Amino acid sequence: MRIYLKEKYLGEALQRILFLALRPISFLFIATILLQHDPLEGKEKKNTQAKLLDEIEINHASTKRTWGKYFTSDEKSQLYWKPYAQNTETNLFKAKKSSENNSQSVGILNRSIVFDNELIGPDISWIVPPGLKWNRKYKFDLTIRGHNTQIPDPKVKRFFAWNDGDAVGLFSSQFLHKEKYSFGLNMGIRSIYQGDGAMGGASAIGEGLSAGFRYDYELSDKTGFAFGGEQLLHFDSLTDTGRNLYLTFTKASWSDEFNGVGIFPLHVATAGIGTGRMAVGNIKGLCSDLLGGSGTEIYFQRSLCWAPIFSLARVWNYKLSTFFEYNSRFFLLGTSVAPSQKIPFRGTFALILSDHADNYKLHNGSEMNWVFNLSYGF
Repeated sequence: MRIYLKEKYLGEALQRILFLALRPISFLFIATILLQHDPLEGKEKKNTQAKLLDEIEINHASTKRTWGKYFTSDEKSQLYWKPYAQNTETNLFKAKKSSENNSQSVGILNRSIVFDNELIGPDISWIVPPGLKWNRKYKFDLTIRGHNTQIPDPKVKRFFAWNDGDAVGLFSSQFLHKEKYSFGLNMGIRSIYQGDGAMGGASAIGEGLSAGFRYDYELSDKTGFAFGGEQLLHFDSLTDTGRNLYLTFTKASWSDEFNGVGIFPLHVATAGIGTGRMAVGNIKGLCSDLLGGSGTEIYFQRSLCWAPIFSLARVWNYKLSTFFEYNSRFFLLGTSVAPSQKIPFRGTFALILSDHADNYKLHNGSEMNWVFNLSYGF
């Protein structure tokens, strides 16, 4: 009997010991079950689309892959990894490099292309005014425009000689800028040289002053139109640079794009109508004596007529461009250079392929002349 009691008491003691030992283990088991519930599950149900959190580049000895870490609403898999293809990684690198180098919006500084209202590019025409909106950074520009041969051509001339050529100056101030348009004034200078070294040096610097205006409107970040006039109002009787009214439309387009980033070359097309020196050719119309005529001659008044004009340009990079232009008087093939995107100096050189005086017959080597622009903005 004693032994039975001892075994009974011993059994009860073992039960107490086991109960006390198992109680913390049971609490741990319950806590483990509760922790199986994901606190982010409620938030993930609100958005059923997968969310890309970041990108991690993993370099392997035999291959390189870019992995993306995703969260998804799938209850069975809250986290998974997705590799990008090799060409996708290459394209992403190219796009990042292009975004650092290529700007998306384009404007102008006189005849020059401007990227993102900041970086100065080369000219896209010689005399045909582009229709893009004037940039916001450089509101002033001084341009010297000339040609190397007297008009009409002298009997004896050399390609690399001045041949009693001529040049004029144009100072532009595009002072009013709004979100979509800009407005400004310009002043033409017929005489920019005085001396005995070249023909025309007998006139004083500053003779033949004239004034004009420019209004342009941005249709998109790469298209626009402009209406204006250069040498429109003549302040004396010594101006024969032409009353150059114009209405032009311009569209620019990248040769390719990746993720909205433009890739050079940039193509720029400008077309419109003009008067004065841009309407001396054989194709013209709507002639009148408005404003005193065309202003292309001092001793004889010709009618002010309108003629079609255009230019086609390819901008190879920030520094170099080539263009083909028809300005009623000439067919031109030119190139332009902008040595520095931070210093707004540009130079342009173009060959005169044909002239209206010869009914646009293509010139041979001995008949070839050239024109130029030198410009500086500030």
